[in-house]
Amino acid sequence: MVRLATWNCNMAFRKKQDAILAWDPDVLVVPECEDPERVGEWSEFTDWRWTGEDEHKGLAVFTRNDVTIDGVASGQTESRHVLPVEIDGAPDIFAIWAMNAEHDPKRRYIAQLYTALIEYATFLEGDTVVAGDYNWNHQWDDSPNGPLYGTLEDVVARLHDMGLESAYHRLRDVTYGAEPDPTFFMHKKRDRGYHIDYVFSNRGRLNGAEIRIGDYDEWVDASDHVPLLVDLA
Repeated sequence: MVRLATWNCNMAFRKKQDAILAWDPDVLVVPECEDPERVGEWSEFTDWRWTGEDEHKGLAVFTRNDVTIDGVASGQTESRHVLPVEIDGAPDIFAIWAMNAEHDPKRRYIAQLYTALIEYATFLEGDTVVAGDYNWNHQWDDSPNGPLYGTLEDVVARLHDMGLESAYHRLRDVTYGAEPDPTFFMHKKRDRGYHIDYVFSNRGRLNGAEIRIGDYDEWVDASDHVPLLVDLA
């Protein structure tokens, strides 16, 4: 079993790590994390990799419990926060924090992931988990604000073709756009909740898997997101 969690920490992860460590993840994807090489005390983790444009707010992958990182896959992408991490002792991780793209609005948010999946197709052929803050829900696919290179529906279809499924939607038998469990609360308001964080895994690893989603009341002081954790076979 591999315990994997993703949590957009809303910055200053060094001050909040104890909360998610209580869940004892082996692999942790953390959007909006500071650069661990510059600040913080990280002795609870075995290894980590980070990418970002701002040392205070990037994307990190941490490992624990003797799971280690072999490296980051080479490649180029125009997506702002993508981290393809090669893992020893767990599936490889294709971490994402989907961002806006003011220079190319058709690439904004979920379209950043869609194009990155094409750019890193070879990396994704292995035993890989695609996890992080996709910053999108199916209900926004038909946004009137202009077309995208790819919608969430397109992303799901492409991942399914690769043999990957959303752990949450498979295990909870929920349809996209009708999720009863938000992972993000806009402006930290309970009534502005949306499911925008995902873990897609090899179908075989979802047999007998278990999932957990953080409770609003327990996490709202720390972040506008709650964590999503999956115990993968």
